[in-house]
Amino acid sequence: MQQLVIIGQGPAGISAAIYAVRSGTPVTVLAKDLGAMKKADIIENYYGFPEAISATELLNNGIKQAKNLGVNFVNTEVYGIEYATDGFVIKSNVEDISAKAVIIACGMTRNVPKIENIEKFEGKGISYCAICDAFFYRNKKVAVIGSGQYTLHEYQVLKNVIQDVTILTNGASPNFTEAHNTKKIKSFEGDTTVQAVIFEDGSREEFDGIFIANGSVGPFELSKKIGLQLEKNKIVVDAKMQTNIPAIYACGDCVAGLMQVPKAIYEGMIAGIEASRYMKSKK
Repeated sequence: MQQLVIIGQGPAGISAAIYAVRSGTPVTVLAKDLGAMKKADIIENYYGFPEAISATELLNNGIKQAKNLGVNFVNTEVYGIEYATDGFVIKSNVEDISAKAVIIACGMTRNVPKIENIEKFEGKGISYCAICDAFFYRNKKVAVIGSGQYTLHEYQVLKNVIQDVTILTNGASPNFTEAHNTKKIKSFEGDTTVQAVIFEDGSREEFDGIFIANGSVGPFELSKKIGLQLEKNKIVVDAKMQTNIPAIYACGDCVAGLMQVPKAIYEGMIAGIEASRYMKSKK
């Protein structure tokens, strides 16, 4: 199906969906929940509302508006974006979803565990993409850090290529039986590349590579997986909200600028219009 897929259902994602669907573009929004904004109590100083409005109410009203216009919604957790013959495939825990163009509007989270030396070894034995880097660790020993469904997904990707894979839950209790270690991690150790994990109890275990799959996939992890340009952990876009990869756009808190609802809505509008124009130009 020739559709635009939007990841995230906050103000940026819903604004993009509304402008795209009104232009005649089929739109599917993928989201697990309402995102970071759901934690806000009320929204004030917002144009058109003389009184404060509940953040949840504002979000739900936007979603209802998009649904009334014909936007399709799928409640799912997204694991990654991959290239396909005619666009992209969005990997999720519900199904693989085809897209001609993609808008990333899933807020700003970087699910990196607070472990000593983690940044030192990023790209030097520490990876954020199993499907990208598993090949380099054939016949070696690796670990995946995390304790959720995303962790299990990356573990299974790695097991297709690597025999010796262990999940390190970093103190959490997982709901799966795959090979895992629940010790709390203190730090990583190595010379030019990571060589071992040091646990809080003083024990250590050697690994050739470490894959981070902590929490849910956010824009940082999605960017790492497909090669989007990042600057200070924000996705780099141009004036049309397009990333360095054609047909992939980003808007809202995952790009640089104020983390405010009006800014997110404006950027969503631009992304939705431009993604729709791109799709029409490729027909």
